[in-house]
Amino acid sequence: MDNCCESMVKYFMLLINLVFAIAGAFLIGLGAYIQVNAKSYLNFLSDNYLNTPIFIIIIGVVIFVVAFFGCCGAWQESSCMIYTYAVLISVLLICEFGAAIAAFMLKGDLKDVMEKKFNEGLKNYNKTGYEGVTKTWDAVQVDFKCCGVTSYTDWTNAGNSVPKSCCKNGQDTCEQKDYFQAGCLALLEDTFINNIGIVGGVALGVAFLQLVGVVFSCCLANRIRKSGAYEHCRVQPETVNRL
Repeated sequence: MDNCCESMVKYFMLLINLVFAIAGAFLIGLGAYIQVNAKSYLNFLSDNYLNTPIFIIIIGVVIFVVAFFGCCGAWQESSCMIYTYAVLISVLLICEFGAAIAAFMLKGDLKDVMEKKFNEGLKNYNKTGYEGVTKTWDAVQVDFKCCGVTSYTDWTNAGNSVPKSCCKNGQDTCEQKDYFQAGCLALLEDTFINNIGIVGGVALGVAFLQLVGVVFSCCLANRIRKSGAYEHCRVQPETVNRL
């Protein structure tokens, strides 16, 4: 019965570490996706937002490596490797809880930062030395099919003419009825703030699975250690009898 339970725990460990490896690869992909998508809109995002996907990629790589280590420990039935794995997973748990908390806190700050940078960008559009801002505004308006912060009137209110990137037909000039009607701020908020929520949710989900993994890895390591001690005690009397 003990051997059966030990085998079940062992194969469950292998299964859960396979899930960890997949989760690690998913986090790497998610972080890279957010980072690439945000690259065109750097002038409208905070530094904290841009650092978060990098942190998620690092966490994903570490999870993938630790999961491989856990699989090796379970397969070889090495209590030392499994205890080391449990410690590493516990450290990762703390990091992931920190990442999830930071992601949810960043949600509120990002909206204010984006609104401030959008309004500053309106004033600096097409000015010398602000070519990056001009390029970002044009990319945002074309990609999201929007115009201005809340509407196309933001451009005239800021003392600028409405850019051609606001035109639905893509021509250099267009009439008011051909401007994109939606404001860009709300659309970008939906996209990037939702991304933060996904990152935080995934981090918490992976952390829960890892907590289960820590419990099972400690159980397996304990059984292996006790089994080794039992074998050692059983061998000693046999050796004495032969003497």
